Amino acid sequence: MNPNLPWILAAVLPLLISSMYRAAAAPERDLAYGPDPLQRLDLVLPHGTGFPTVIFVHGGSLTTGDKGDDDYKNACAPFPEAGIACASVNYRLAPKHAWPAQADDVAAAVAWVRAKIGSRGGDPRKLVLMGHSSGALLAALVGSDPRFLARHQLEASTIGGVIPMGSIMWDDELDQAVAEHGLDRVSQGFARDPDNAMYGGLEAYQDHWPIRHVRAGMPAFLFLIAEAEQEHPPVLKTNKKFVEDARAKGNAADYKVLPDRTHYSAIRKFAEPGDPVFALVRDFVLGLGAPGR
Repeated sequence: MNPNLPWILAAVLPLLISSMYRAAAAPERDLAYGPDPLQRLDLVLPHGTGFPTVIFVHGGSLTTGDKGDDDYKNACAPFPEAGIACASVNYRLAPKHAWPAQADDVAAAVAWVRAKIGSRGGDPRKLVLMGHSSGALLAALVGSDPRFLARHQLEASTIGGVIPMGSIMWDDELDQAVAEHGLDRVSQGFARDPDNAMYGGLEAYQDHWPIRHVRAGMPAFLFLIAEAEQEHPPVLKTNKKFVEDARAKGNAADYKVLPDRTHYSAIRKFAEPGDPVFALVRDFVLGLGAPGR
């Protein structure tokens, strides 16, 4: 036996372990959760097993945006070091794909992650939906309206938590217009706007707002509101109302205003070391645990 072998192993083994860890943590890119080219997600994993997974949904007014955009390409980066997996999701965009294709895709991505994360070491009972801007609307809607997950034979309890960042929960201006001018007149004006064609009508547009679907038995919600976006649009007003309604029905719900943040800096700074917004998200996710189901 080579007398230097123990010293060689002592020097080489940490490098081998480090190499294995880096290989295990390498992102998986463009995993297909559906047949359309936009039905793809990127997945990053932490070391170990039994970890929770955040499913992140980008913004872009449901018509633009991509998981690889500058605003979103690093959204998943800080999670693995905290012991959390992260899936960043693309979805079909309007107007090519009419509503509710976008929400259907988020639900399909949730179903894919639930089915696949166990084979990668994760706990399929520990899933959290997070989105920014219109992605926050999608996350909140899939977390509150059980019809979307039901299309994949999943219960609402499939999701343990929802983190909407920077989105209104209803169209306050439209509600004010209805109160002032009446539903018929507003409906006619709504139909004349080509940007609204993706919804197929005012009723579907109103139904796509999460406030319409607050009910008992929802996941825990944590709304994140940049200081600069509290009033224009009325993110604070609509998020606070959602929280109040959710709590009244026995759900866990809260909101946090993010000091010195704008709509975009809230997500752009998310991956910076020591970011307090990420710390809020991390603590929320790790505090949920695994529900008894």
